[in-house]
Amino acid sequence: MREGTLACVACAAVYPIQRSIPRFAGASDYVDSFAWQWERWYPLQRDSYNGTHTLRDGLLRRTGWTPERLHGKSFLECGCASGNDTEIWASLVGTLVCLDLSNAVDQIPDAIRQRPDVLVLQADIFRIPLKEGRFDCVSCHRVIQHTPDPEAAFRSMAHYVRPGGELFIHSYDTHWKSLLQAKYLWRPLTTRLPHQQVYRALRLVGPVLYPLVGALRRLGFLRKPVKLLIPFRNLSRGMRRQRTKLTEQELYELSLLVSFDALTPKHDIPSSPRSIGRWFAEAGFTDVTLLGRNPVKMKGRRPEADYLASSSRAVRAPQASVSASETPSR
Repeated sequence: MREGTLACVACAAVYPIQRSIPRFAGASDYVDSFAWQWERWYPLQRDSYNGTHTLRDGLLRRTGWTPERLHGKSFLECGCASGNDTEIWASLVGTLVCLDLSNAVDQIPDAIRQRPDVLVLQADIFRIPLKEGRFDCVSCHRVIQHTPDPEAAFRSMAHYVRPGGELFIHSYDTHWKSLLQAKYLWRPLTTRLPHQQVYRALRLVGPVLYPLVGALRRLGFLRKPVKLLIPFRNLSRGMRRQRTKLTEQELYELSLLVSFDALTPKHDIPSSPRSIGRWFAEAGFTDVTLLGRNPVKMKGRRPEADYLASSSRAVRAPQASVSASETPSR
């Protein structure tokens, strides 16, 4: 691992490198629950750990990108958390930069973080410390709705797509089917509680709700009421169909993770396809495609002849420079 510092050539600010990760931001309170959950449950959703291709197949299906399309491309992942998607992108693209505001980045495996074609940053999606217009593909998967201002987050990310490159956005939907979930019934309470307290409550009720949800969901006419009223998930059936290697206890822990993840984020701000389409249009993107709803999946292309070089952002991000000092550590 490497330790040291990076200096900003524009403002002379100095940023630490810890565990091979440049730290351009300290974690904000709105990502505390994410950092906490990934410290405890980080491996369970990884394909390499659970023995499925669930994430890989889901990412390719949702984005519309193919391995052939991604081969050799420069790729920016905005909101990488503990690296579940990162593992997939690193196996498909040419060079990968991924960032997250929380210290969940510390859970990204050393085998990924220390690859010469991968750079992991702890950085703010609103102040990305990179040169603009440099990436063939920019992806924000299951993240933008958890920022305090999804539209501003979109505008920030749009600056980093090169001419001819593509931006993919995944967001919770405003469609009524998306809003009929138990989390929206319970979140007015759970988001006011410390996330550790929500965790303890889920631990308490989980042994009852987990098998109950599993049993009720086998009855088709009860699936929607269960989804609307009971704030606990049971993913065991679907994961077994994927021939997972997870044990019964790990399947329970995975369901607990997903339940906690729905109830505790400070922000949960859905957006409609119409709104996101407007964001793409205002940023100058063309070939904007709605890839699906519930959740919204949308992709657009920056025209070859178009780039935002003439535009000025209200707040400029620090630009990462050469390292001022680096010392190897073990």
